Amino acid sequence: SLCTASEGILKTHVTWEEFEANLTKALDTTARFGANKSAIDIGEGNGFASRCALIECDWTGDGAEKLPKRVVLKALALVSLSERTPDDQKMFKDATPEIWEMVAQSMRTMHNMECDTYDFLSQLGEGNAFPIRYYAKNFDDENVLKGQICMEYIENGRMMTLAEKAPLDLMKQIARALGKMQAESTKYEVVSDLLRTKDVFGEFVRNTPKEKYMTMYSPVKAIEPSLTEAVENVESLLEEYYGASVASTIHKQLGLTPVLVNGDMRTENVLIDKDSGELRALIDWQCSHFGVGVEDLLRISFFAQTTEDRRASSDDLVEEMYNAFVANLGDIPAPFTLKTLKEVYSLLFPHCALFFASGLPVLMPSSMPHPGDDSDEKKARWDVVVDKARGVLEDIVTYHEKNKS
Repeated sequence: SLCTASEGILKTHVTWEEFEANLTKALDTTARFGANKSAIDIGEGNGFASRCALIECDWTGDGAEKLPKRVVLKALALVSLSERTPDDQKMFKDATPEIWEMVAQSMRTMHNMECDTYDFLSQLGEGNAFPIRYYAKNFDDENVLKGQICMEYIENGRMMTLAEKAPLDLMKQIARALGKMQAESTKYEVVSDLLRTKDVFGEFVRNTPKEKYMTMYSPVKAIEPSLTEAVENVESLLEEYYGASVASTIHKQLGLTPVLVNGDMRTENVLIDKDSGELRALIDWQCSHFGVGVEDLLRISFFAQTTEDRRASSDDLVEEMYNAFVANLGDIPAPFTLKTLKEVYSLLFPHCALFFASGLPVLMPSSMPHPGDDSDEKKARWDVVVDKARGVLEDIVTYHEKNKS
């Protein structure tokens, strides 16, 4: 079962022997792993469905010096949900085996989505901000436990965090990277039915009972009482948003050419250089789909920017992304205007912001100062998180009113 620990790498079902065979085949090499091969978990605390292992290969044999010394193995394993957290913190502590299997099947689908997305990304031109994929194994009827992706390790890279303030220059780099990929994505046929038709967020909306949806923001009030008024103002609007799937259908409604969207463009899925702070890669493509590109820009701005910076730079970042999009279309005429994209930004804002806010009860506690921890650094980080949350909650109401006019 995906929900129980196994004897493979980092307690997944992927064994060293299988991993070595897959990687050496992908790299077309006769070299083999050495005695000092190792794996460490580099994804702890970031997501709950997969294990991300940094593999030190310790290659031996012909051509060993030309092979990647370190790679990342991402394997689906729901162990952290079922075994690694205290009972009172488990997301599905009272779940039946049937519910666990539903969760596992959903995660298998998301893994396959990422595999299919990397297949699509492999067609794009050079200079795009995503890691090299060495190989991937989908889940299917014969492989129900060993879904895996092996990719490039971004040396000297680190994940961004919710508690930091992204500078404008970095946000512009992200906007340009998104625009370039969006342009490239219009040039190739999408052969994956999953990537072409899957609607992760629409399914989330459809599968969330109304009574749960109407109360899912309430925990934020207990986490940070100063946000109570902002949360309650949002709660007063929820009746109008329940069941809406605008984020995943607006391109169809407006007749816009769809582009590749990451769908989960949060800080932890952006890798930057540890020294320079420059953008290195956009990762985690499990929620990818075809839609409108401002969806990704909205999500990363919620996660990465302070409220003041986000409000001040929104128009500039949309324009930065659009200009990169147009510049990378080649001879293809731009399928929509900058004005249209800015209008879509406004229309999508409350929908994307509500999805961001629904995650605050899970996202915020890791940055919260613990009793007795009154360090200035911890407090400053918490203040950043609260500011981002407050600004997004306030602007849900602002854009809701704007879109009505």
